[in-house]
Parts: sequence; C-alpha cells; structure tokens
Amino acid sequence: MPRDQKLPDSLVYGPVPSRRLGLSLGVDIVPYKTCTYDCIYCQIGRTPRTTVTRRPYIEKDRILAELQTRLDAGARPDYITVGGSGEPTLNSEIGAIIREIQQISTFPVAVLTNGSLLWDAAVQKDLQAADVVLPSFDGHDAESFQRINRPHADISFEKMAAGLAGFRKQYAGRIWLEIFIVSGINDTKEAMEALRSHLESINPDRIHLNTAVRPPAEKYAAQVPADRLQALAEVLGPKAEVIAEFAHTHTPAHEKDMEAEILDMLLRRPCTAVDIADGLAMDPKAVADKMVQLTAANLVEIRKSGGQIYYFRPGHQADRP
Repeated sequence: MPRDQKLPDSLVYGPVPSRRLGLSLGVDIVPYKTCTYDCIYCQIGRTPRTTVTRRPYIEKDRILAELQTRLDAGARPDYITVGGSGEPTLNSEIGAIIREIQQISTFPVAVLTNGSLLWDAAVQKDLQAADVVLPSFDGHDAESFQRINRPHADISFEKMAAGLAGFRKQYAGRIWLEIFIVSGINDTKEAMEALRSHLESINPDRIHLNTAVRPPAEKYAAQVPADRLQALAEVLGPKAEVIAEFAHTHTPAHEKDMEAEILDMLLRRPCTAVDIADGLAMDPKAVADKMVQLTAANLVEIRKSGGQIYYFRPGHQADRP
C-alpha cells in the first residue's frame, strides 16, 4: 500500500449525526483519501493523488467483522453508510460488502459516493443492492466541474453526467443527489438552470443543497448563506431542499469509552462539540469538558469556521487551512 494510503484505526465509526441520514453508522472500505476527486470543499482535506483504479483495498472479512462487533455492542443507527474517508466505489468488492451487510443486519444500507464512477457497468451492478445511493453533482458544466471537484484526468464532466443518467436506468432504489454550492462558482440561478437539464435524466428522488459548514480543503471554498441556498433550491423545483441541521437526544456516556469514541469520530471529519454530543449521544457538558482535556493534551486541535469552533485530529487532516 502506498505511504499516503493509510488505514484508519477503526473501519467502523459512529453512529454520527448526518443531516441527510439521521444517525449514520459509517463504514470505511478504502484507505484514507483514496479518491477519484480532490474537491475544494472536502472536509477531510486534500487528496494526495487521485485514482480510478478499482481493487479490494481493504479485506472484506475485516470490514464485516468490525461492523458485526459494533452491532453486537448495541449500535442502532438509522442507516449503515458505506462511505467515509474516500470514494467507496473504488473498492471492487463493494457489491459483496453491501450484500453481506444486509445479511448480518436489518438496518438499511446507504452508499455515499461522489458519483464519478457510475458510468462503469461493474459499479452500476455493485450498487444494485443498496437501499439508497447518495451521489454528488456539483458542477453545472465542464469548467465548474474542474474547479470544484478537480477530478482524475480520466473523468470528464460529460462522462460523469452520462454515468449518473445511466445508473438511474439500471437502479430501482432511491437516489438522493447532493449539490454542493460554493460561493462564486455555482451559486447562481443560471448554474441551477443549467443543472436542471441533467437532473431530468437522472430523476433523483431527492435533491439536497449543501454548502461549507465545516472547514473545507481550500479556504476559498466559501459558504453560501441559508437564504441564498433556499432561493437556489426553488429554482430546482419541489424535490430540492436545503439540508437541515440534525438534532438528537443525549444520553450519558461511560468515561472509559468517551475519549476513544470521540477520537475515532474526529478521525473522519472535524466536528463541533455539539456534533460530537449529538452523534455519540453524550451529555453536552461532559463533551465540552472532555474537549478541553483533549486539546490540552494535544490530541485534538481547533479551527474556526463560520463563527464556530471545530475539533480535528492533528496529522489526519494536515491540509486544513
């Protein structure tokens, strides 16, 4: 495995709060930042080297064993989400992984993908068993696609768009499409109107508009205000909605497990103290106190974005602004 393809300490994380999936139990099936894109808004940093090579990056049996352990320990998510720290469709065993997850669990399986490989017939076949597929479609033309997603050289805008439309013809499940809005690039009515022609052929069940809430890979990937997002959603029609913030009821956490669970959650993405409390069902005050301790011990670092404080693991998100 190349030096820049490191495995996380745990392949299963959460449940974490998802504004799209409620409580999501995440499953990593590729090494950290193994991806087809180098998106400017990515919350886990830059992609050192993009790739389109599909192979079994992580052993299927290890993934399923870790998931079984987490389920046996009492995890009760709304969805088991195949995604995490890279592009999951790069794992050539994703189809078998989805099917075997469904054999050991009754929770629905979601696949969080950037949609870049959906033109591949093998990928289309692999995703047939998923309950819901959540692809991205950010750029409205070739120029904005390159500026926002910075794809591997083998992936053109036309190829990506045709792949999403082709997948819709093959897949009978739910498609929840995400459009990530970046200020100054795709935040106009004209951009949304250009996207609409592609959305007609993709026919997603839902369209989710998102923007930079956590610190992005590039400082210039600026957040778009909520009222602007709502106006853009209205251009796209009744299926489009601005993703709402998630809220959850807190329950006490065991002190001996608290630190490990928090550090594991921060391995994937920066979070506020509220995110942590929501996702791990912990008392907010206990989380706030623990974050003071972890920061003092240099186990986590702080970045400010949008007037909020985000915590992250040093070394795992080294490309943060």
